[in-house]
Amino acid sequence: MIKKLSVFAGIALLSVATCALHAAPPEIYLVRHAEKLKSADKDPVLSSCGLAQAKAMAHLIPTPLSTIYHSSYQRTEQTAQQVALVQSAAKLQPYNASDLPALAAKILQQDSSVLVVGHSNTTPELIHLLSQLPAPQISEQDYGVVYQLKQSGQGYSLMTYSIVQPAICASSNS
Repeated sequence: MIKKLSVFAGIALLSVATCALHAAPPEIYLVRHAEKLKSADKDPVLSSCGLAQAKAMAHLIPTPLSTIYHSSYQRTEQTAQQVALVQSAAKLQPYNASDLPALAAKILQQDSSVLVVGHSNTTPELIHLLSQLPAPQISEQDYGVVYQLKQSGQGYSLMTYSIVQPAICASSNS
């Protein structure tokens, strides 16, 4: 009887694990917000260069998105809004940047592709939480990189794509 229960429990656990992997998004995109305006303000808006970067990043995401997550800061919301102009079916959804494990759990319950717009400190951590892969290093000067987590085998693989910096970024002193 115990052996039958163990086999049944193992099959049930395998079924749950298979369903969980199946329910996870096929692709998860993550970006750091675009360039912010140099300001003493703790919540600056995007610079003109940043707006151009956000538009360029939007075109690096070929997959239809269901949701674009952003933190409560203006720079992440503005980056998300630029992507939403290209991904018109995607809904904008704020998240609590101080509770990344909850966001990761929420994302992994979805079955469609999403984008998370974060920060230089939250994006690497979230990549690790979602994939268990080593977190990439992102400096304060890194803008215009799209990280793609793509389902492969039993987990996710990580790929990166970088925009060609818009001409306005070379000439701006934002």
